[in-house]
Amino acid sequence: MNEEASKRMQVRDVMTTNVITVKETQTRQQAARLLSQHRISGLPVVNDDHMVAGVVTEYDVISREGNTVGDIMTRSVITVTPDTDLEEVRRVLVLERIKRLIVLDQGKLAGIVSRADLVREVAMRWVCSVCGEVTHGEQQPEQCPRCQAKNVAAASEPVAPGS
Repeated sequence: MNEEASKRMQVRDVMTTNVITVKETQTRQQAARLLSQHRISGLPVVNDDHMVAGVVTEYDVISREGNTVGDIMTRSVITVTPDTDLEEVRRVLVLERIKRLIVLDQGKLAGIVSRADLVREVAMRWVCSVCGEVTHGEQQPEQCPRCQAKNVAAASEPVAPGS
């Protein structure tokens, strides 16, 4: 079980760290432009100390009245830390029906983890059916880096060695 637990991925393994942010004083139109230009669906709202005050989403821009980000943003934000297990992230995203979670490290913005990040992780996960080694990459490896077996396949969950 310890070996399995050590293979569990954490938020830090998949999160986006180069996060585009806005401030409460920026206009609704400025937020809309950032969302559109970067083809993203939400932006953390931060203060001068990089502390998160909320999030502004596409939904906020089109459904709420107001001129500034502070007027339309969502203030109650669910957050995780870089150490949070990806299974917990998946559970929260599904149960809360949200697209992203803000990642805080000691109260400051460290990144964002989104549904797209989890989908990318599943798409790039390869598991050796001989020894259970999990590797990540865009291309299927020719052989397992641990046991050199040629039987490495895509898998949504790590397989037990020998199965």
